[in-house]
Amino acid sequence: MSALARAMSKFRLAVVQLHVTNVKADNLSRARRLIQEAAGQGSQVVLLPECFNSPYGTSFFPEYAERIPGESSRMLSEAAKENKVYLVGGSIPEEDGGKLYNSCLVFSPDGELMLKHRKIHLFDIDVPGKIRFQESETLSPGSSLSMFETPFCKVGVGICYDMRFAELPQLYSQKGCQLLVYPGAFNMTTGPAHWELLQRGRAVDNQVYVATASPARDEAASYVAWGHSTVVNPWGEVISKAGSEEAVVYADI
Repeated sequence: MSALARAMSKFRLAVVQLHVTNVKADNLSRARRLIQEAAGQGSQVVLLPECFNSPYGTSFFPEYAERIPGESSRMLSEAAKENKVYLVGGSIPEEDGGKLYNSCLVFSPDGELMLKHRKIHLFDIDVPGKIRFQESETLSPGSSLSMFETPFCKVGVGICYDMRFAELPQLYSQKGCQLLVYPGAFNMTTGPAHWELLQRGRAVDNQVYVATASPARDEAASYVAWGHSTVVNPWGEVISKAGSEEAVVYADI
């Protein structure tokens, strides 16, 4: 861990746990305000949650999907540039060539698109008596690793269910990533069971920092997110964690 710490430059990471509604314009304006708030607290890297512009659900993905560039990606670009931050834009439903993807966009402090990560491992789950969800009913998978460089460290990107597959962070670690970011929306079944456990395991196994951003919990939503956005250090310690409500949490790394 000491060698890792020496190799990194200190920076402040902000994780935005956003309350997501069914009104896209409200989601975008709220996200923009919280990005500004995070930057005002000295953050240089800001992480948004999975599906930050849209309710999470297979019935919502086609309705809220956008081409890139589009309304949501333009907001992200502008917010990154206005606040001079590296912005990991959670994820949005993306439409491209007649297919839908769950895509994370990363923007530099000058507002340029640095990468687009399409969720590789689609969330298909059936826990009898508790939850059934099939992302593959509407979404197509991505197929590539996604990494970007900052002056502070190299960052690897995954989305939610990607975190369950140990090979992805192993590859990122081998390629020099020191921080892994996972916008994610675990639910009230998988969240209490595995959300923190997986993050701490990935951090310790690969000697990296791991940060996750969840939507805030909304008990009235059709899909109830667990919340508890978290940052874990390479020793497996939770160094920052949100509750279930909308919040911005910070970690000085």
